[in-house]
Amino acid sequence: MDKDTAAVSKFAKCRMLFWGFFKIAALVVGGGYAIVPAAENEFIHRKKLLTEDELLDMMAIIQSLPGIIAGNAALYIGYRAAGVWGALTALLGVATPSTLIILLIAIFLRNIDLNIPTVQGAFMGAQAAITGLIAVTAIRMCRKTVQNSFTLITAVAAATATIIFKVSPVWVIIAGAVLGITSQFASAAKKGEKES
Repeated sequence: MDKDTAAVSKFAKCRMLFWGFFKIAALVVGGGYAIVPAAENEFIHRKKLLTEDELLDMMAIIQSLPGIIAGNAALYIGYRAAGVWGALTALLGVATPSTLIILLIAIFLRNIDLNIPTVQGAFMGAQAAITGLIAVTAIRMCRKTVQNSFTLITAVAAATATIIFKVSPVWVIIAGAVLGITSQFASAAKKGEKES
């Protein structure tokens, strides 16, 4: 591939990233993890810019970093797809709709009551639908990652620590990473003993 083709390819990816994240941010209500199933559909299944394994890596990384989850996801996906320009383009795409909507609300809708049943009903229905989409993503991730007793125990322990003991997700992810490293070293040591 020559330099001109590579540049066009990167430009095309940046354009896809911008409009993909613009559309997701404009239409997905709720923010946060609500963006994940939409990003999965757009950038893994439709545009083929990311793999499912990269999505799993992204979930671990964006949860453990400070900042807005949608912004972190845009940076990660953009960088994996098209480098630094991809990251910046994706971030611009995900931030633009919110900025425009907030500006429009501030300018034109100051006197409109957002507590009317129609608006509240729309939010309630959209949030319920997004919860279902997030659940589907979680089930897919579970099928992909929970492959043995170690990963099952780790997943259950992480859920328990977060739900019951209110442990910060950052510490849960760090603990999972440490346990994973320990497990890999133990497996390698056991394999070495068998071979010797």
